[in-house]
Amino acid sequence: MQYLRQAIEEGEWQRAEERLGAMSNGEFRRAEAHVRTRVLPELKNDELWTALLHLIRYRRQAFLSGVLAVEDRAKDGTLRFDCEGARELARWLREEHPESVSKAVNMMLPLMQDEEQIGALLDTFETGNEMSRIAALLKVETPLCHYVLFNTLRRMHDGKALAAKCAQHFMKRGDDRAYNMAAIMKAYFGLDELKGRFALHIEPYELSMLDSGSEAFYHLLDGRRPKL
Repeated sequence: MQYLRQAIEEGEWQRAEERLGAMSNGEFRRAEAHVRTRVLPELKNDELWTALLHLIRYRRQAFLSGVLAVEDRAKDGTLRFDCEGARELARWLREEHPESVSKAVNMMLPLMQDEEQIGALLDTFETGNEMSRIAALLKVETPLCHYVLFNTLRRMHDGKALAAKCAQHFMKRGDDRAYNMAAIMKAYFGLDELKGRFALHIEPYELSMLDSGSEAFYHLLDGRRPKL
């Protein structure tokens, strides 16, 4: 594995591919796991994206899950999407394997740590398609993705109609947090037609607090009253 690690760290992609190509199926599976969990997380931002680009091009089905390695960069605040490797990977996937774009986004979204990271991820991989961005956010159950979805709908001209559809999606999911999310959208967007047994009842004064930042939103999402 050291030979493969060295080739990846030095950007010697022909050498890396030759080594991978010479492996048995069992060796390749072990190599893929080693690269994903041990090698990629240690690379700096630009090196990580370049490595992902080459590895996914080489064998997409094996290495697409390598995008999970962005977690460490997201946590330490060094993750960026404004580099050639990230842009080229997104372009290549859109052109050659569009079905893999949503798979990659779905894997990375739960790992993002703030709104800026989510925005950069979606801007890079889901460029210019508001509906695909909303669809991607709906699939992820983290409070941060719920908050970004809420803000996205607030800014849209036809946000109320879309909010009704999103609220119905959450109600079908059925857990407490999902029902609280539906209750927030029902109250904020005035979705009187939305029927359900909501445990969360939002007071009028709390609606204005949703415009002032994330704290009130997260309190309501957890079924707690916002702090005054």
